[in-house]
Amino acid sequence: HGRLMDPPSRNAMWRFGFPNPVDVKDNELWCGGQTVLWDVNGGKCGVCGDPWNETQPRAHEIGGHYANGLLGRRYTPGQVIDVEVELTSNHKGHFELRLCPLFGYQVADAETENCFNKYPLYLEGQSTYKFTIPEDSAKHAILKYRVKLPNQVTCTACVIQWVHYASHLNGTCDDGTMAIGCGNQEVYRNCADVAIITTTGGFEP
Repeated sequence: HGRLMDPPSRNAMWRFGFPNPVDVKDNELWCGGQTVLWDVNGGKCGVCGDPWNETQPRAHEIGGHYANGLLGRRYTPGQVIDVEVELTSNHKGHFELRLCPLFGYQVADAETENCFNKYPLYLEGQSTYKFTIPEDSAKHAILKYRVKLPNQVTCTACVIQWVHYASHLNGTCDDGTMAIGCGNQEVYRNCADVAIITTTGGFEP
């Protein structure tokens, strides 16, 4: 279980004083849980972690209860940005971050899987966008790392998607054996609203 803290995700913004609704289960945007994700929805999940079979607009997507256009961070193109994730219960595995520039903030402009897939955010100085959770990390862990924004993208409204592919459940491996981390695992997703503009003007970073 966990949540994206920096940039502050829609579900966790209330923790930092933003006037966004309180989400008491902000560490449990896990596509409805393993059973709902895999047995009910065939591995499909809402882009921001809501169950796929939830009525659209889903609660954490544009048009939903927690998506109100509040910008948690303002960046510049190509900036290397700090990422902070709090794992309230560390399920190991890895994180991925992606970016989706929006053309507006209406349901018709909402963030999509295809949009996120165009802009994976690579780890600083590396050719991978997968951050592997250290094996020796604590059960309740705060993990910090850095990713680089694309040089060519600007937006008054962008969404950063955090995906946590957990790796703590026992499942069937490709070779037919059973092991921790194999088979259908839990998946967590959060969305954070940010801007990427060429000058930050008088705004705090």
